[in-house]
Order: sequence, then structure tokens, then C-alpha cells
Amino acid sequence: MKRMWNVAALGAVVIIGLGTFAIDSKASTAEWVLDVKTDESVWENQKIRAFYETGDEVQEQFEISRSGSEVTTHLNYVEEALKQRERIDPTMRKFYRQMTNLSFTQLVRTNDGYVGIGQKGNEEIVLFRTEGDDVTTTTFPSDVSSAVEIMEGNWHGIFVQDSRVHLIYRDGYDRQAATKLAVFDEGSTEIATEEITVEDGYISSVFGTSWFYDENRTPLSADNRFLPVRLGTYETITEDGQTYTNETERFGLYAYDIEEKRVVELKGEGDMWDATVYEDQLIALQEDGTELVVDLKTGKQSTRQVIDGSVGTTSYVGNQLYHIRPTKDGAVIDVYEGGKAISSAVVKATNDEAKALLSNTQYYVE
Repeated sequence: MKRMWNVAALGAVVIIGLGTFAIDSKASTAEWVLDVKTDESVWENQKIRAFYETGDEVQEQFEISRSGSEVTTHLNYVEEALKQRERIDPTMRKFYRQMTNLSFTQLVRTNDGYVGIGQKGNEEIVLFRTEGDDVTTTTFPSDVSSAVEIMEGNWHGIFVQDSRVHLIYRDGYDRQAATKLAVFDEGSTEIATEEITVEDGYISSVFGTSWFYDENRTPLSADNRFLPVRLGTYETITEDGQTYTNETERFGLYAYDIEEKRVVELKGEGDMWDATVYEDQLIALQEDGTELVVDLKTGKQSTRQVIDGSVGTTSYVGNQLYHIRPTKDGAVIDVYEGGKAISSAVVKATNDEAKALLSNTQYYVE
């Protein structure tokens, strides 16, 4: 079983793993087709990326769309830049240029646009927002209260509440570290901080936050009461007489209650296949094929049956769930939204070079 978390994606991505094949990518003539069976609109702008791996190393990669497949391995910088330019709208290109030479950059998307944050050394923290076709910038220099502490801390995610950017970070190291919340006032260029209590652990990431250059983020409502988060915990390990602290992920689903300023458990340690946040809902696929749906404004939970039978490889793209079932010719991909099947498509190997890879192929959609 493979546990995969996904909150947003660049499109449908299929990763194909090769165990023992070593292929000269420039000479490869393997080809695939995407055959959409129902609701072609779901796949209109989607491209499937195929990655061939030997061990942990990618040897070859393709993009598959309704028009066919294309080798994309080892493109030169010009080709990569052109492809990246095709995927990003002009406003976002401005946005990313503003982030050049900044570190710890993170991005979130609200219904009003994109918001980003980064830091320039230990000199300043910079916030960016898209406003229509423009990008606005606010700088918080190191002499602002708490700015240095924040710049020296470990950043774990951002969100927007009451039009202000909030950053969750850790101040300190190991068990002595404190999980904190920084609130940025762009009008006064001031920063307010407070500690978040997490029993025997810390907030390790915020659903919906990504590093930069991850396009097409899922929009999140800016007035949700509950902020889905992942938690980390500490464990003490002794080996050869040496004792050290290790950080590990805590299973389950959790949220930061913005009103009560505390972390709450949404679901215990039941195994999850995937989870996504879309506007005001947290949607998590459980191992029995049901989805747990949490209303992030009220905290109310409900469940719905989605996949009948065994659950294969799954992933969310926005609020759509993709379920992969391998076949002798490739794979069937079923798409669900709101608990109902909305589309089905088939990926097929169309020539002998591609068919030779099928016995050792794994598929993922991200």
C-alpha cells in the first residue's frame, strides 16, 4: 500500500516505474494514447506525464494527451522554458519573477487570487499578491518586531484570514521548538506572533500551501474556521549508546481551529489514501473506498461511498478523484467528483516498444 497526499496538481500525471529496463531516451519510440470513454471535457486541458524509472532514477519521460504522446526527457533549457511559459498565465509569470532570489518561498491561492511569501537572506520578508493583472509587494525588514525570529525559524505553511497573511512556523529545535503563528499587517508593516499548543509534536505542514512554481493551485476559502494541517511528532532513538530525536509524521487528520486557536483531531489513525482541500471542504479517501468530507466552516463531517471493491492507486486533482486500475494493455482511469463517477479514460500502449514495458509498470495521477 502506498499512502499519497495530494492537495492540488498541475494536471493529471501518470508516473510509470520501470524496474529493470534501461532506455536511451533520445532513441525511444515507445508510444501511448489516451482514449476518453465518457465526458471528454474532463480531459480537455489535461496532459498525462509518464516517468520511466530504474531504481530511483528517472530514465525517460513522456507527456500523453488526447492527441498522442511526446518524449520530454532531457529537454534543453530553452525547450523547458517554453513549456513552462505555456503552462503559466502572464500574471503568474510576473508573480514568479518577483520571487527570484528569495528563499523559503510559499504560495497559497484564495478565491481572490494568489498570495506568496518569501525571505531575502535575514534581511527582509516579502509578501506578494495578485490583484487582477498586477502583482503587489509588501516588505517587512529585519528591524520589524519578530521578523528575525521568523526568518530564522522553520516555515510550515501559510493561509489568509481576514485579508491578512498568516504563517505557521517553528521557533527553536527538536522538542524545545515552539509552534507559532505570525500575522502580517501589510498596512502598518507590523507582525504579531503567538504560540500554538501542540501536544508532543508540531504542525508540519498546511494543506493548500506549496512551494513556488507549482501552478494551478486549488482555491481555498479565506473565511474557513478550520485549517487542515498535518502534524509531526518526536521520537527518541538510542543506537550504539547515542541518543537522538527523530521527527516523524503523525497519522490521522487534524485542523487548526482559528477561532479557538488550538489543534483539533478530525479523524484518528485510520489509514488514508489521499486527501485534498477545495474551497471550504476537506475531502479524504479512506481505505474502504469511502470519502470523509469535512465542512471547514462548521467542522461538520459526513461520509459517502465512492469506489466499490478494492482501492488501487488514487490521487486528487482539485476536488476530482482519479482512480487507476492496471490492465494488460495499460490502465483504466476513473474520475469521481462529489462522490459520483463523471468520466472514464484508458491509457494504452500502441507499439511494441511501449508494450514491452507493461509487465513492470505502475501508474499514478497527481
